[in-house]
Amino acid sequence: MDRRISPVKSEQNPITPRRFRPAALTASALFGLILAGCATTPPTGSEPPPEDVRYALERGDCRAAYSALDTADAPASVDVRLSVARVCLQRGEFARTRNLTDTIRQENPDHPDIDYAAYLGALAHLGTWNRAASAPPKQRSEQGRQVFLQLAAFLNDYPMSEYAESIAPRLARMRENLASIELEIADRSAAAGHADEARARIEYVRDYYPGTTAAQTAAERLKARHADEDDTGN
Repeated sequence: MDRRISPVKSEQNPITPRRFRPAALTASALFGLILAGCATTPPTGSEPPPEDVRYALERGDCRAAYSALDTADAPASVDVRLSVARVCLQRGEFARTRNLTDTIRQENPDHPDIDYAAYLGALAHLGTWNRAASAPPKQRSEQGRQVFLQLAAFLNDYPMSEYAESIAPRLARMRENLASIELEIADRSAAAGHADEARARIEYVRDYYPGTTAAQTAAERLKARHADEDDTGN
């Protein structure tokens, strides 16, 4: 079963951590999906979610579930909060997802599903960045580098996590995207008459994003420019 989550849309097979199967909150209850091959029996001692949280989760209502956590008589278990974070991620509520996962990681660093909390948080950061695709290139680059560090930190902190294989390709795609954005910034600098700045940016793409399509384009541009300069000098 594919246990990955898209940072921008709900998937047909929502992911659950390896031991996260809250009582009365089976995968089939969430969004009416029947996930063949997925265990739905809760581990011994798992805490069922409060009634209002459970009802909100069954409806896929992130905001209602999130609010119910705040009004509950007692703090919800980590499993329940992870369930809410997952639904919020699937609904594009990235700020709420980050708030939940950040708190879980701070308060429960030794929880067996702490890598899952970090995974959801990293995807929430990525989703926020993907959503801001219309932002100016320089802003996209600055924010994108921070998100890249978030994803890289996950692989560094949890190299053996089952979710690492989902983060790794996203990290590679993001590196390609960042290289392309840097090249776009160079093009805008050139169009504005800032030739030196544009050249420095192109060299940066070539040197710091090797193996990307943008780096190859940058190398070809620099090679052609050197050839033109040689012809001019002759």
